[in-house]
Amino acid sequence: MKNTLLLATALLFAPAAFAQAPPTEKQMRDNADAQNRMDKGIDVGKSQRQYFNSIDRGQKGYLSNDDVSADPFLSKNFANCDSDHDGKMTFPEYAICTRDNPPPDQ
Repeated sequence: MKNTLLLATALLFAPAAFAQAPPTEKQMRDNADAQNRMDKGIDVGKSQRQYFNSIDRGQKGYLSNDDVSADPFLSKNFANCDSDHDGKMTFPEYAICTRDNPPPDQ
């Protein structure tokens, strides 16, 4: 009887343990913005590459802290985006980091 009661209690609370937190307001706006761009026919991946290339001073193939200084999101999140922490944000690192926060329309 005791084991049955414990099992029933565990099953009752199991869904709460696996529930995800609801998205934040910023995440919802970012997702809506990305969806709006895709709905307009804007190739977000292509615009990511174009924006990356436009701020890559000297066309080095990576972004430095100086390159991203004019972009509020990238300058604030440079350390997080530079996943291998080598001081160089490569395009794959940039693409992953900005996947849910696409570049501004140019």
